[in-house]
Amino acid sequence: MKTEQQKRLCTENNISKTGYRAVFVLQRLIESPKTREQLLEFFAKDPILQGDISKDTVTNTINTLRQAGCIISRPTQRTNNMYVLKSHPFNIHFSKENVEALQALRESIITLEDMQLLIYLNNLYAKIASLAPDLETCNLLLFKHSLRGIDYNILNELVIYARINKHINICYDSPENGKEDLDFVPEYLTFENEKLYVWGYIKKYNQFAFLRVDKISRVNLVTFTPGVERIEEYDKPVVFVKYKLKGYSAIMYSESVEEIVLQNNPKLEYPITVKAGVSNKFNFFQKILSYGADCKIVSPNSVIEEFKQVLKKIKTGYENEKY
Repeated sequence: MKTEQQKRLCTENNISKTGYRAVFVLQRLIESPKTREQLLEFFAKDPILQGDISKDTVTNTINTLRQAGCIISRPTQRTNNMYVLKSHPFNIHFSKENVEALQALRESIITLEDMQLLIYLNNLYAKIASLAPDLETCNLLLFKHSLRGIDYNILNELVIYARINKHINICYDSPENGKEDLDFVPEYLTFENEKLYVWGYIKKYNQFAFLRVDKISRVNLVTFTPGVERIEEYDKPVVFVKYKLKGYSAIMYSESVEEIVLQNNPKLEYPITVKAGVSNKFNFFQKILSYGADCKIVSPNSVIEEFKQVLKKIKTGYENEKY
């Protein structure tokens, strides 16, 4: 009595046995080199090919694959009497333009800040990198992404703990202080200048700050015992900054959250004066820089001095650059 699989695959279903055999043998040889005897054993286990087993069948199928463009070496003592598939014309090849399009897709997804999606995408790109036309585009798929140098296990833990604001202990390699053990409450992750940062409260410094994720080498969830101080609530330090706008920036200005327009007088050199509550100075300075020469910070002096240091670093970077 035929099995259900045999009924589904019987020759009455108009399957081309020659074509099926060719695909079947190609699949086996892609897996690894095979002897004629091994291929015949595979034939014997297949419901379609088990009634058509002979050495000539294997030889004819190999010749069919060669005519289709496959390069298959003859069995020799050097190959342990195995057929070795050198190449075949059924590989997927990506052009340089294809790779650039894939890279553009990955860069556009960064704006979603979906870490799990980026991890999946990077793993996929790593698998297809071998199909790139040259080393340059291969390296583009493998290494040109914003999660480079980041431990994916650590990233997944940060994503989970940030979602529920859990108190954790991390090992952080600080540019200023070297490796530090920090009690930390993560809040959210974001990309800044193609680097991934985690924002949250640092107990040691009693401040809300950002840390580069690629500088974190360990994450441990803190389990509290009696007598251990918890981080229950903390206030994000807010600095109130006044700045002025002129020109096109003043015309296009749109009031955002935590900002109030104190003055809007078209007759002045700087028509708009804004008061902003700033808890994230990095993002605030990026915004001010985007206004260019149309913007001027008015107060407080501490923020003006910090911004001057940012501008000095930018200037120094250009002066030290070799073109």
